[in-house]
Amino acid sequence: MKKIRRQRKHDLIARLGRHMDICLDTIRPRRIRTRSARYAAALAESLGLIERPRCCTWCRRRQRLQRHHWDYREPLNVTFLCPDCHAVADNMVVQAIA
Repeated sequence: MKKIRRQRKHDLIARLGRHMDICLDTIRPRRIRTRSARYAAALAESLGLIERPRCCTWCRRRQRLQRHHWDYREPLNVTFLCPDCHAVADNMVVQAIA
């Protein structure tokens, strides 16, 4: 059983590496890079590389948290926010781009 568990973890780490490479590949379309960044963050969280807090990072409310990527080229750099704060953060990103 331990060998199977170890192999599964090794496979997940390999998959995380592939998604990290896709995030940095500028030739691929943006939607594929962003999807890979989201998936890489979810894999990193399941592997224990990213720790999910119990409450929103900004307002400290205990709600269902969402991952917010400030930059999709850094898929493991995420902020955990409640839905209200996530909407505000998305507006901040849109205004920064414009």
